[in-house]
Amino acid sequence: MNAAEEERLAFAEELEEVALQLASQDFSLPDAQRIQQVNEEYDRLAMAAEMFALPEVAALVEWAAGSLHSAQAGDLLNAGKYFGWLEMTALTFREPEEISHLPMLIAELNDPLWPDALAPEQLQSFLLSLRPVHEGDDSAGDVSADAGDKNPLSFGEDVHPELLGAYMQETPEHVSEAARLIRLIAIGANSAEQRKQAARLAHTLKGSSSVVGVEPLVSFTHRLEDLLDFPLKNMPEGLGGTLEASADCLESMFDHLQSGAGLPDEYDSLLQSLGDWVDRLQDEAGDEDDVSLPDLKKLTELPDFLREDAAEQADGQTPAEVSAEKRISVSAPNEARIQSMLRLTGELITSTSQTSGVLQQARALSNQLYQQDEQIRLRLDELDGLIDQQKQGYPGAGKAAGAGIASALSRADDKLVADELEIESYSDLYSTASLLTEAAADSRELAQQLQASIRKLGDELYQQQRVQRQLSEAVLGLRLTPVNNLVPRMERIVRETCRKTGKQVELKITGQDLQVDADILRGLTDPLLHLLRNAIDHGIEVPEQRNKLKKPQTGTIKLNFSQAGNHVTLIIEDDGAGMDIERIRAKALERGLIKADQELSEQAVLRLVLLPGFSTRDEVSEISGRGVGMDVVRSSIEQLRGTLQLDSEPGQGMKITINLPQTLIATHALVVRAGGHLLAIPADNVEQLLYISAEESIMDEQGWRIKTDRYQLPVMKLSDMLHWSGSAPEAGQSHTLLLVRSAQQPYAFYVEEILPSRDIVISSLAPWLNFIHSVQGACILADGSVAPVLDMLRLLYELENGSLQLRESSDDDQPSSGAMTTYSVLVVDDSLSNRKSMRLMLEGMGYLVHTAVDGMDALKLMNDVHVDLVLSDLEMPRMNGLELTQAIRIWPEKKHIPVVMVTSRGTRKHRELAAQAGVDGYLTKPVQEVLLEQEIQKWLGTQMNTTGNNNG
Repeated sequence: MNAAEEERLAFAEELEEVALQLASQDFSLPDAQRIQQVNEEYDRLAMAAEMFALPEVAALVEWAAGSLHSAQAGDLLNAGKYFGWLEMTALTFREPEEISHLPMLIAELNDPLWPDALAPEQLQSFLLSLRPVHEGDDSAGDVSADAGDKNPLSFGEDVHPELLGAYMQETPEHVSEAARLIRLIAIGANSAEQRKQAARLAHTLKGSSSVVGVEPLVSFTHRLEDLLDFPLKNMPEGLGGTLEASADCLESMFDHLQSGAGLPDEYDSLLQSLGDWVDRLQDEAGDEDDVSLPDLKKLTELPDFLREDAAEQADGQTPAEVSAEKRISVSAPNEARIQSMLRLTGELITSTSQTSGVLQQARALSNQLYQQDEQIRLRLDELDGLIDQQKQGYPGAGKAAGAGIASALSRADDKLVADELEIESYSDLYSTASLLTEAAADSRELAQQLQASIRKLGDELYQQQRVQRQLSEAVLGLRLTPVNNLVPRMERIVRETCRKTGKQVELKITGQDLQVDADILRGLTDPLLHLLRNAIDHGIEVPEQRNKLKKPQTGTIKLNFSQAGNHVTLIIEDDGAGMDIERIRAKALERGLIKADQELSEQAVLRLVLLPGFSTRDEVSEISGRGVGMDVVRSSIEQLRGTLQLDSEPGQGMKITINLPQTLIATHALVVRAGGHLLAIPADNVEQLLYISAEESIMDEQGWRIKTDRYQLPVMKLSDMLHWSGSAPEAGQSHTLLLVRSAQQPYAFYVEEILPSRDIVISSLAPWLNFIHSVQGACILADGSVAPVLDMLRLLYELENGSLQLRESSDDDQPSSGAMTTYSVLVVDDSLSNRKSMRLMLEGMGYLVHTAVDGMDALKLMNDVHVDLVLSDLEMPRMNGLELTQAIRIWPEKKHIPVVMVTSRGTRKHRELAAQAGVDGYLTKPVQEVLLEQEIQKWLGTQMNTTGNNNG
């Protein structure tokens, strides 16, 4: 990555941080307060744009800020317009080659809500500033650069953004179809209509490329059009090869146009060859015109589309309005519609899941209510028993409910009053008990009706979930694209590489009808093409050598695409020379990557080729790697959350297995609790929930393991895998474990709690948390809480390949007194890019790094964690670096901590202010790594000496 690309990524982080602050605004605050916050963040962003030398971005910030004082400011706030265009701009900076981002960015900036429309010239200037700057391209920094230094395969400087968007929308399909037809013509398997269609497409490409200023494509397609105008009934010898190579070159040119890679090597020779064939065929045709012209038929009625326009015009629409409506309907991007449908489907799934959670709670409450009714019934039975006992104790009371009361009144005068009171008391008690019994019976009947309603609601919810799953599958199916779409490009790469290397290769593809998520296929394209070039250039032998090895002259590369559950597997096999294990080991020893006495398995040695820049070749190959090793492939696969497995048999060939998640929006998942945190694990990651009895669970000095008829495995705590502190299981008890199987073996995991499985929607964490260790995304649970979605297969892959170490479970995680000290450094800076850059630099030096966004945040952190030294920026919101230093100096327990100011302010006045505040060291940005390390060691040494003297 060159310096210009690093600056673009750093500014993208600034954009993302500002967008995050604005997206997180409290909507309960008055609009005036929120507008003030937007104004402050925009001022900060404008300063950052000037610092990164991006005047076009600064001008756009000023334009957007101008609407903050308009009447539409509140609407713009509520619609998210003040951060929406920032997110899309950051995404464009991060993925400059992805032209599809531009239409969405243009739509954000041209939204009718903005009170002042953005001038087309300003929009065009802004979009051009987003184009990638490649190493050695001086056009971004030197406006006086010679025109000859400019990449000839690029867009014109004054191309209008709308034209560019339209060109990028239609050209890929035209290029692909034209290349397909030209290949058919090359082998004589075409019809006259297909030849005419190829010529028309070449003409269309010539015209559209001319509009956007891509002159090499104009020249190339012009020659192709001239050649395709000939009937080509009897294909001259040699022309077929030229046409096939031209089809490959046409597709390569468009690929290079998007990536800024310059003209393909074969462009000049093919352009000349096409011109020669046109001249030759023209000479052979002489004065005769063999090009058949279509018959001119008399038009007797208007075409359908004109009649439709006439009918619509009769309804009161002008032709211009009709045309505008059709352009809008045609130009509306299908991808945006699919994304909108996916979002709504995801919300439906989340809502259904939450409804299911509420229903489960209602079931639980209904059961409790039923149990409570049972308790009331038992108490009433007890009360009836007591009443019966009272009845037996007072004989007269038994007749109180009937005519016997009259005879009780005829008793002796001295007992008359007492008997009347007793009878009245018993009568009231009996009456109340009867009413309670009736109320309990009514309550029980209502509880039974409630349970029946809940059961019916559960049945309805089940039907809703079934329909919702079918809807989800239908919508998600719109994003799927067949692997077949990639086949012509793969075949072209094989042909081109064979021509350059003089080798013969047959490409065999199985599973090409597999439907794959469009994002997966897009991300897989570049690494797959690299692997194909690599297999031919590094693996397949030349025909002479294959003859000596008694192999067929034509080598074979097999590609197999398959899908299991929510994972896609790609296997690439060749019958070439394979990898030289000893040569890889020797190169690793030479570069100091391994030690001479280090024992490595064959798989571990093979994985050395995935390290950055590793190569067994002494010279850079312009065919396969272009100086870039397999680390680029590994990085691309990891960004797709996939895994890469290498297998080689010397002299027999190479096998590469790529496993990728099917990143669909929804999946069925198990929710577990580990280390006190809720996690969602896709169900297809879990082979089994394994119940282990106390007799099958063994805990001793060797650790925890299980021994069943089928499994004999060690048990790991999932919290240890994630480096969380979690509660230990109790010995002598039964447990339910998660059984997860990697490509190599099964694993048993202990979690603190296993909750019911459910459908979840996996939401991407980009751009704020673009890559978190083994986390696919996040989901919303039934109670509204958010849980990360764990990629268990990737965790196991990293564990097996040594890139993940288990956390040591112990009661005391503090280092022993004899352990080597790791100093803790606190970096305080309000710039995300500065914090990240400083963190990487310090971690490379071996320090434990904490970060804070300003002085207030730093003080809170210092109250909770141990800090040995503070590196602070000067100017920050809420509390600046000077105020932070003063606070540290008056903090009795922290006043000895050294503070080094790292700022872009280098004047004498600023240095004096820092000294007055109590700053120990002063460095100016950009700070050199060597100077920074010297300054840190200087003040840490001073602190250690001071501490030692105080202790002594």
